[in-house]
Amino acid sequence: MAKDYFQDITPPSSAGERKIQASTPPPTQPPPPPAAPISAIPPAPSSALPPEPAERSIRNIPINTTRPRVRIEDMRNANSVPTSPRKNGSRMWLWGGVIVALLALAALALIALRPTTVSVVPRSHSIHFDETARFTAYPSSLASEGTLAFTVESTALEDSQVVSASGSERVEERASGTVTVFNDYSTDSVTLIKNTRFESPKGLIFKVPAEVVVPGKKGSVPGQIDITVIAESPGEKYNIAASSFTLPGLKPSADMFSKVTARSSLAMTGGFVGERPAIAASLEEATRAEIRDRLEQKARDSIDAKESETTMAFPELARISYETLPPTSEAGGGIRMHERARIEIPLFPRDQITHVIARSVSADAEGGELILKPGNDLRALRATPEEVPLTESLDFALEGSAQLIWKVDATALASALAGKDETAFQSIVQGFPPIEEAHARIEPFWKNSFPSDPAAIRITVEKPASI
Repeated sequence: MAKDYFQDITPPSSAGERKIQASTPPPTQPPPPPAAPISAIPPAPSSALPPEPAERSIRNIPINTTRPRVRIEDMRNANSVPTSPRKNGSRMWLWGGVIVALLALAALALIALRPTTVSVVPRSHSIHFDETARFTAYPSSLASEGTLAFTVESTALEDSQVVSASGSERVEERASGTVTVFNDYSTDSVTLIKNTRFESPKGLIFKVPAEVVVPGKKGSVPGQIDITVIAESPGEKYNIAASSFTLPGLKPSADMFSKVTARSSLAMTGGFVGERPAIAASLEEATRAEIRDRLEQKARDSIDAKESETTMAFPELARISYETLPPTSEAGGGIRMHERARIEIPLFPRDQITHVIARSVSADAEGGELILKPGNDLRALRATPEEVPLTESLDFALEGSAQLIWKVDATALASALAGKDETAFQSIVQGFPPIEEAHARIEPFWKNSFPSDPAAIRITVEKPASI
């Protein structure tokens, strides 16, 4: 058994002398009596000699009663537990796994929510016309069922240019302007002969310089046409503001007289009698040609603007007539020359002309809706002489290229596919003759049937290869 030693260290009693006592108290020896309290020890008298150094032992080591100052920062630092690098790495892996899982769920949701799509390519037929491809069209009031009909739309355009004057001249000019004639009399067209009179409320007479055909009314909508009228006499008194007009020649028929009327939206201009600056003949001719060139381009632009989803126009079939209007004086001694172009445009119902062309080039074009896509080189060649008014039949040929495209009924296709198994796709598509090619993608990918709701099937009709 190991022995316990208790050692008291005392200061030496004399130089060079060191006293070490070591003893092992017996086990049964009672513990030593407690030391007297510090307060019971009387203070040493001031006159006493310096005390001997107290014996130092483990029992009489002085205790420091003053608490050390501890800063809050030190306490925090002492209480903080250093983070292990291994724990940081574990947290990073944990968050990374959460992010990857969320991304995977998002991707899966996107795939699951994608709509089922069907893309189809419609049938098409390329056409190349030559001058032998001839067609005949009739005014809508004369066309019978199954024939190609057309309507005429009239437009008036004006342009002017200032030139230098050369001397003066005596002139007598008649005023002129545009009026709109309305036919609320019958569904048949009304023909107005050359020099038909138009009378203003103040009794001033204007006349039409050429024969005019006013279209018949459609239901409750009157037929109408814009025409040019010229005053019956020269003079400034005919330069009247916008006005209404009656047609005195129709008075024998009271009903017709009250329902075939005219109205102008702009003032009549150009009426003049007297001296005014003159224009050299060569300059006048050259200037007139420049103005008409500009009017022709404007006329072609206006014809192109008539194209729509329901109507089709060929610029080559339009009739453009020019009219020289009276010149007007400009400040500084110049003269402004005026020209007017009147354009008559035959407009064809797009579905009608498409089917007429389809019948002429394809035997299996019946029974389906078609679209005619003209090529950049397609143009019409007028066979009827220019002098023949557009109130009669119109013969023309086509030259260039075009493309017939069959229309696909996307709504009917979606309804036919709704709720069907993917194995029935080909047989269902074959029941739609306008479809040349089709592809389907059913979503989500684990399903093998189309959605039961047709609205959940997205049909995309692609463009066929261009001609």
